[in-house]
Amino acid sequence: MSRNEQNELSEQRSYWRRPGSRADDDGYFDGEPLPREIVPRHWLPEGDVHRGRRMSRSMDSTRYLRGPQVVLVRDDMRRTTWCATAEHGRLMLHEYQRPRVSGAPRTTEVFGQGPVWRYNIALNKYTGEVVPTCVVRANGAASLWHDGRRVDTAAERPDFPHFHYEQVPVGRIPEGEPSYGILTYKCRATGRVFARRTEGGEVGPEQVVCEAPTVGGMSVAVYKNDVLGRVDLLRKGRVVPATVVSTDGGRSFGAPQEMDLAGPLSEGFRVRPGYQRPIVDKGGAMHLPVALQSGSDALVVNVVPGADLVVEAIRVPGELRKGALEVFPSTLGSGTTFGNGVSDGHGLIMAMATEDGRLYSSNSSAGGSHFPEAQLLNHEMPLVGDFSASECYSSGLKANVVSMDYMFTEVNAVGRPISGEVFIETWDMPLPEPKARARVEGERIEVEVLNDADLEPGKVVFGFDDPTLGITGVEVRDLRHATIRTDRKDDVRGRTLTFDVLTLFHRHYGEAVIE
Repeated sequence: MSRNEQNELSEQRSYWRRPGSRADDDGYFDGEPLPREIVPRHWLPEGDVHRGRRMSRSMDSTRYLRGPQVVLVRDDMRRTTWCATAEHGRLMLHEYQRPRVSGAPRTTEVFGQGPVWRYNIALNKYTGEVVPTCVVRANGAASLWHDGRRVDTAAERPDFPHFHYEQVPVGRIPEGEPSYGILTYKCRATGRVFARRTEGGEVGPEQVVCEAPTVGGMSVAVYKNDVLGRVDLLRKGRVVPATVVSTDGGRSFGAPQEMDLAGPLSEGFRVRPGYQRPIVDKGGAMHLPVALQSGSDALVVNVVPGADLVVEAIRVPGELRKGALEVFPSTLGSGTTFGNGVSDGHGLIMAMATEDGRLYSSNSSAGGSHFPEAQLLNHEMPLVGDFSASECYSSGLKANVVSMDYMFTEVNAVGRPISGEVFIETWDMPLPEPKARARVEGERIEVEVLNDADLEPGKVVFGFDDPTLGITGVEVRDLRHATIRTDRKDDVRGRTLTFDVLTLFHRHYGEAVIE
């Protein structure tokens, strides 16, 4: 029997279905089988052309990347990316060292108690430890495991594990252990969604947070005492996104509250399942990405509950495969503003994969509630299937650039997976160049940064385009203002002043002609 005949029989038996064909039940997240390699041996694989690193050749399903579970994390403190793959039922952890995912990874088996069905990893930013949470299916039964220990639960068939720490957001240095964590999962037999608070490695009592029919489980964002959970309710055959909120650190939760998406729904869009993971930006605000589909367009919006906003992030023609939202540490910025189109606000990157294998991203560096009208599409990427993205980070090698690590499978031109290979690659995205004003006042040069950078004390270096012009003193008064003193007595108007800000989290470079 030829390979083509095998594929035809497989499709007739419905082993493969287009994403979304089972959008009204949990089976949507069970993914589709990944075939044996079908690329001719004498052809150069797309991943090799684009220098993507092959993490695994033997992932057996797309379900590990289909939902909001975290399988890829970035440790800014140690310039390390961690990602996890399921290979032959084992959970493998891969460590890629700085400044980007290059070189041979250090790989370890972190869980060997049985065949892993679905998993999630969480990074303790203080210690650098990566904690796995997973569901094991063996002999017709399912069990829940967290940090290497089995968790007793009333869930008859636990699934959709998710775990997230309460700790400092992106761009901040942790000063101690996470204060607590939130563990969630769902019972596939009864449909109930559970949540538990963890402290010091101990898993607390179980509580039911949602009994209404849902597609998938619950993912969470955690900051201080606030926990924002995202569930997809199933109402009359349609997916209705809702939030489940706790204001006491996960000790209790309110009833699910439906999100108001009247705008996109009035345009004929319908919510796609995914209950995309909510995130906490660098200022502590929470954001909820929601993916929608109309007859012709795919759309991902950003819901900002605290500001009562729904912001369109990406809208492109075609079928949607997956959407996600990640954060980057643009600058220190303000903890209360979202940006107005010219200020930094809270940096966000929205990513969306379409059925034809294209990956789009939208950079909101102009503010957490403002996305540019133009979407950024990297035409040099391979055809991307299901994916997971890390938080954004700066390698420090090039100014005004943010990087993201993507873990993904490849598909062909009609959206079919081509193999069980999993790749990881670092893709760079440009940030707006900082703008500043420099004016001569007597013997001083007064500098004011207008947008897209902060003059962080001890982290900024000033210079001039004229190498004969020296600096005798610098006073950084606040994040946007500084005074420069020079050794020149003549007029320095018309010279170019430069500033380079380099921190653990970002690098910004700007210039200003002295007035």
